[in-house]
Amino acid sequence: MADTLAGLAGQLETQVKALRGAGDDAALLAAARDAADQIERSCGARDGDARDALMMVQRWTFNAAADCWPGWSVSDKPINQDNLLAARELAERSLRLVRTLEIGPLREATGVWMVGAFNLALGRYEEAISMFREAREHYVVASAPGLVLLTEGYVAIARQVGKDQASPGGEDLDQICTRIAAGGFEDGHEWIAQRRTVLDVFARRNNS
Repeated sequence: MADTLAGLAGQLETQVKALRGAGDDAALLAAARDAADQIERSCGARDGDARDALMMVQRWTFNAAADCWPGWSVSDKPINQDNLLAARELAERSLRLVRTLEIGPLREATGVWMVGAFNLALGRYEEAISMFREAREHYVVASAPGLVLLTEGYVAIARQVGKDQASPGGEDLDQICTRIAAGGFEDGHEWIAQRRTVLDVFARRNNS
């Protein structure tokens, strides 16, 4: 038994990490959720190092959710709706902690983006676009111009995949990729490749 709340959180984070990459998304999500519950229940009684513990909860809930997002690569594996919903709940939980702990606009932007990414995966295109636009504004505040362009790319993807469900207008993905390429960003080529993978993943799902 750990002597401190942060020590307990560290033990639980190690357990969650052990499930990452094992291929069982449901088990990973359940473990991350249950571990977060355990820490948050303990915060009132053992709050001396609560911030450190909650920072770990924020990290592992985000990472577990991110691991289960289907947009990272093209796969023949069916997208499990229950896992998507559970992962989005974890992403929302992580975002709440970012805001409660006041970690800053960059982390808040990434947290908002992740919730939007799950809305995209769930076919909730208008909600996804709204979240991506919110993330963009946080990246502007954080002075992260490359990430501003990345979120604009996600808006374009949601519009293209959503078709009639998403609002028209704005640049398409090719135009945004051209702007990324012209920006001279160190990871620009990888960013462009990933955006095109995301479009392929969700366009395939809509056409299946």
